[in-house]
Amino acid sequence: MANPKIRLDLVLNPLLRQVAKLIIEDGELRSKLEYVISEIPNKTNGKRINYKAKHLNEISNLQTYVEEKFNFIKKGRYKRRYFLTGIPLGMPIGLPFGIAIGKIGLSLLVGMPIGMIIGLLIRNYLDKKTKIENRTL
Repeated sequence: MANPKIRLDLVLNPLLRQVAKLIIEDGELRSKLEYVISEIPNKTNGKRINYKAKHLNEISNLQTYVEEKFNFIKKGRYKRRYFLTGIPLGMPIGLPFGIAIGKIGLSLLVGMPIGMIIGLLIRNYLDKKTKIENRTL
C-alpha cells in the first residue's frame, strides 16, 4: 500500500503529470508505482527523506519503463545528444573553407561552430515536436 506521509507530487512530479491517465488504465504501471512508493522511507518530523541508491534506482527504472512503453522522452535528452553530434558533422563542412584559404587547421575552427549550430537547430526542432505531441517527461 502507498505510504500516506509522502507527497507523490514532490517525489515523482514530472512523471505523474504526464502519466496520470495511464496509471489508472495500466495495471502493470500502477503496481510498479505502488512498489516504488512503498519502498521510499517515511518522512519524519521536519527531516528530509534520505534516499538510498536503491530508491533512486527504482525511480529511474520507473521513468525508463514509462519512456519505453508509452514513448515518452525525458526532458533534455535531445539537448545532450544533438549538440555533441553536431560538432563532428561540422568539421567536414568547415574543411572546404580551410582548403580554400590554404590553412587546413582553420577548417576545425570554422567547422565546429557550424556543427554546433546545426546540432542546436536539430535539437530545437525535436524538442518542439515532442512538446507539441505532449510526450516530454
